[in-house]
Amino acid sequence: MSQQCHPVRDDGNSTDVLIRLFGLPLLSASEAQAVGALLGRAKCRAAFVNAHCVNVAYRNPAYRRALDSADLLLPDGAGIDLAARWQGARLAANLNGTDLCPLLLAEAARRGLSVFLLGGQAGVAADAANALSRSFPDLRIAGTLDGFAQATPEVAIPTINDSGADILLVAMGVPLQDLWLAQYAPALRPRLVMGVGALFDFLAGRVRRAPRWIRRIRMEWAWRLAMEPRRMFGRYVIGNLVFLWRARRAARLAKTGQDL
Repeated sequence: MSQQCHPVRDDGNSTDVLIRLFGLPLLSASEAQAVGALLGRAKCRAAFVNAHCVNVAYRNPAYRRALDSADLLLPDGAGIDLAARWQGARLAANLNGTDLCPLLLAEAARRGLSVFLLGGQAGVAADAANALSRSFPDLRIAGTLDGFAQATPEVAIPTINDSGADILLVAMGVPLQDLWLAQYAPALRPRLVMGVGALFDFLAGRVRRAPRWIRRIRMEWAWRLAMEPRRMFGRYVIGNLVFLWRARRAARLAKTGQDL
C-alpha cells in the first residue's frame, strides 16, 4: 500500500485538518466539527476507517480505490489512534460511526434534512428507522430498504432518488458498502452518502452495544469479540495483530520517508 493517494476532494473552501495514515487522509476533528464537515459539502461520499478497514484495503485493491476516491475519511477506533501516535501525530477525536451518526442525525433533524436507510437483513433498516424516529421526532425518514434483495441498483437507486432524501446511510459491512457507494454514488441524489457498518443492528436492538465504561476505555472490540467469538475471532484477534504489525512498519518507514 503506497503512501501516495488521491487527495480528499472538497468545494474549495474546506478548512479540514487531515492526518495521513497508511496513505489515507483522515479527518482530525471534534465530533461537532466532523458533523459540520459532513453536512457542509454540496456533495459528499464519506467512509469510516478502522483497523479492519486498513487490513481489508491491503488485500482488496478495489476497496482501497473506493477509500482513495472518497470525499471524507473518518478515523474510527483505538487502533487508528495508536497508529497515528506511533507516527507522531494526534487525532482530535475517535469518530466511530455508532457514536457520530446519532449526532449527525440530530443536526440533520435540526436542519430539516431527511435520511434514507439502506442495508441489513430484512426488517432491520425499518426497525432502525423506528428507533431513530423515537430518538429524534423531528428527523424525516425518507425511506428504508434492506441490504440484500432490495439493494440491487435497479431497485435501490430510483427508490432512493425518488424519496428526496438528503442523506443516505448504507449498512452492508466492509468492504461491500463502500464498494457499492463508490460505484453508484454518481447516480444517487442525496448530498451525503456514507457506509455505517453495524449501525442499523445496534439501533434496531439486534446487536447489544458495549456498556459505556467499556467504550470509554476503548475496548469495545473486546466486547464484540465476547458476544460473537466465532464470527469476530479473525477480525479482532488475528486482524488486530496484523494491523499492529502494519502500523509499526508504517511508523518505521515514515521516519525514513519511504513508501509502504
